Amino acid sequence: MFALALVSACKSDEPRGAAPPPPPAAKPAACAGGGGTLSDAQSAPFFPRTTANFCLDPNGGDKTYGEAGSLPLDQICDMFDGECEIYKGFGVRRVVELRYVDGNGSAATIDVHLSKFGSTEGAYAMFTKRVVGDGDPAGEDTPRPIEGGGAAALGLGTAYLWRGAHLAEITYNDEAAAEPAIKALGDKLLAPLVKEIGAKLPGDTALPPAAAALPEANRLPLGVRVVTKDLLGIPSTGGGAFGYYKDADKRYRFAVMVRADVEQAKDVLATLGKGPGAQKEKGIADGAVRFMSKEGEAPAVEWIVARTGSRLVGIGDEARVLRSGMTADEVAKVSLGKDEKISRLKDVLAKK
Repeated sequence: MFALALVSACKSDEPRGAAPPPPPAAKPAACAGGGGTLSDAQSAPFFPRTTANFCLDPNGGDKTYGEAGSLPLDQICDMFDGECEIYKGFGVRRVVELRYVDGNGSAATIDVHLSKFGSTEGAYAMFTKRVVGDGDPAGEDTPRPIEGGGAAALGLGTAYLWRGAHLAEITYNDEAAAEPAIKALGDKLLAPLVKEIGAKLPGDTALPPAAAALPEANRLPLGVRVVTKDLLGIPSTGGGAFGYYKDADKRYRFAVMVRADVEQAKDVLATLGKGPGAQKEKGIADGAVRFMSKEGEAPAVEWIVARTGSRLVGIGDEARVLRSGMTADEVAKVSLGKDEKISRLKDVLAKK
């Protein structure tokens, strides 16, 4: 079972990795010597030699790709089958692959991929793609937040940890175990390991500016997605962050884009206002526009975006709960009306 293929079933744009050959069965007392050591001196301080009854593989086998590694970065394409361009798009610089084995002698392993990116934004964007991606953070299969680093999430046998420029993806694997056992043992083993690694990783725990500016009230747990290019699907508007919200039956999103200066923010707002059917909205901050935006096969949704200085803040419908053919009453049950969007947008702008 591959470390990155367990929690992403709802994300249609993320190809699945092919399963590697099963690891050799661990030998009883494999951890009697205190566990192995990592050959990569840069990442060795981040990982404990032992965790619960597991230890770093005494036979070694860790690999490092990219900067200061023994293998070229392009070889991550063999490891992240079909996904390496996603990592490269977010600016990955190096990846370390390592494994913990079971000291009790089973074939179970804890497999780790630690990626280092060129920026905090790139690492956090990849974290949010793994945790939320194209799915709905209100879904039952969405990973739940746990303690560790700047942000961490735990799904079915897989955990994700972000801090600074690093993203760790940690998976409990046991081919002999059924799904309930994978979940129980994953919960038991991965949460403390994530917390320990998260305390040792270097880097800031502060969110990138756009994500940090999202309002917190009514936001779903881990309901943040950072997009580095054209957040609202309109060319030349640039990246930013989505927040996903739920208030009773109502679902909606906020979007934040932070630009280098006022003129750049004005240009973005002007671009948003040039789309078909877009209209200016008066009396909101330093200017606002209302327009329709469409994601893939989902119905078009209404957005209202306002500028305040060099920051743009928008509120829009949640496309995940809308479908073609819904009646006006059905849409109204799960979405905010125009006036309510404007009211909530103004409240958020007044607090920032």
